[in-house]
Amino acid sequence: MVNWRDQTSVLALLIGLLLATLFLRTNVPSFLSVTSSITFIFQLMLAGTVIAILRNEAGMSTFGVFGPAILAFAWIEVGPVWAFFMISYLFVVTVTARVAMTGLDLGTPHRVAALLVITGIAAFTVQAVGQVQGIPALNTVLLFPIILTTWYAERFVESVSETGWAPGARRLTFTLVGIVAAALVASYEPLVSVISQNPESWVGLAAVNIYLGAGTNVRLGEYFRFRQLRRSLGAEGAAGVLTMRTRNRDFISRYNPAPLMSGFSKVQMKRLLHGLDIPTPETFMVVDDEATLAAFGSFLEEHDRFVVKPTDGSGGRGILVVRGRDSGDGRFATNRGKLTEEAVVSHVRKLCFGGNADYGARSSAVVEAIVEPDGLLADRVESGVPDLRVIVLQGTPIMAMVRLPTVESNGTANIHTGAVAVAVDIASGTASGGYQQTRNAFVDVHPDTGASLEFRIPEWESVLETATRASIASGFGYTGVDIVFDADRGPMVLEVNRRPGLGIQNANMDGLLHRLRFAESRADDTQFRTAAERVREAMAWSRADWAADPETPPAQPRKQEVRQ
Repeated sequence: MVNWRDQTSVLALLIGLLLATLFLRTNVPSFLSVTSSITFIFQLMLAGTVIAILRNEAGMSTFGVFGPAILAFAWIEVGPVWAFFMISYLFVVTVTARVAMTGLDLGTPHRVAALLVITGIAAFTVQAVGQVQGIPALNTVLLFPIILTTWYAERFVESVSETGWAPGARRLTFTLVGIVAAALVASYEPLVSVISQNPESWVGLAAVNIYLGAGTNVRLGEYFRFRQLRRSLGAEGAAGVLTMRTRNRDFISRYNPAPLMSGFSKVQMKRLLHGLDIPTPETFMVVDDEATLAAFGSFLEEHDRFVVKPTDGSGGRGILVVRGRDSGDGRFATNRGKLTEEAVVSHVRKLCFGGNADYGARSSAVVEAIVEPDGLLADRVESGVPDLRVIVLQGTPIMAMVRLPTVESNGTANIHTGAVAVAVDIASGTASGGYQQTRNAFVDVHPDTGASLEFRIPEWESVLETATRASIASGFGYTGVDIVFDADRGPMVLEVNRRPGLGIQNANMDGLLHRLRFAESRADDTQFRTAAERVREAMAWSRADWAADPETPPAQPRKQEVRQ
């Protein structure tokens, strides 16, 4: 929890605002007449607060806070029926135009500008119809809604192309719900009147947002997401479930400080892993400017099996897997269908000059060797590359799961898009049963192949040591290390994630928080131990169910090393 006694700067800010509002009330009698003429400011205050509550307390994912608040204000200005018509109309027109331009190799600036022109024409048409037909609501010029609708349409199409229809449609739906809820609250005149005529309430709104933003530990959405887990753990055990707010505040902020997070890229991570001889897929090249993009074009003449990853992406967005080339038409077989050489280059250009995380910014892409998955996991899936996610805290493995791609996940090991998460016991490497997050269902066999989800990962101690070494080498204290099992090279580190997700808890039917707190309480004893010793201790803690401090035998030389 936040220690409010230490937040003197915030308290000073609120006190300062309160004194300013009291001065207005006592020394500027005419302020009431001013507030009555600019009520839209107070409507925006309320709209922003409503959407923030829906996002932070309810856990609804919307397209930001500012945009929906502005659209809610437009909803109030023209009325719900015409506002819904106008926003829907502009959105459909823009999405249609965006889809029509998909095949063109347009840069982001000109593509967005073209969409603004098209949306402007559509908005003008509505205005003209409003004037000719005498419909006052359609004569209202709404500048920001036009811009925001264009932007949302662009991002929606991008989201659908990367993660599928379900996540994009869900976010769009939540955004619409947020707009409606914010409009209903902000259009309630008695409430707006109370807020506008009592300046002390302005400070109250700021205080409410600060308190909820800092003090909320469990979102309503997380109660639903982990309801079966919380029910199985009971009232006392449910306190050990890690939530997003607690993860961000107590682990990411503490162990992965912002300067380190912003100053360390995936390219640097790859260089570090290669330099320390930690097994990882071969890196062919990094594309980050026009010269290296031209070199990538030459690279395609000699290579037809590789993976392209954006250095600023997450959740599998932007990844292109190339698995061969058709000798007939020369097109590449990829996870995005058959693509020409020009289309592959275009995809990389988009990653580098369109951005994937900071939209529209310059970025880079890593081109690395494709993984030939080992039969133990590959035989259980129809396509794609399964992987192992290990949560590591200060060099101690805490929880693990195998992620098996499905048809629903389009062959990616992303549990948010349909991959099956299979719990793996830290003590033994034994997997038993799976969980499919998109269906909120526990499964005993793979949904596509019917393969059993009970197996044991060989050389488990070596695998955990590889994950531990990679985490320690990264310099981050809280990580999710992804390991793939190559048929020739064995376990290899695919990536070190600095902000690992929470879905692993449902797969293991256990809370991360109580394990993390247990490991934290013994950090002084493990900080000078080797990776092998930390792994052995974590395995002992796992056998004791993370509830005792068993006697751990000293690390012994392993009989088997990680396959090179």
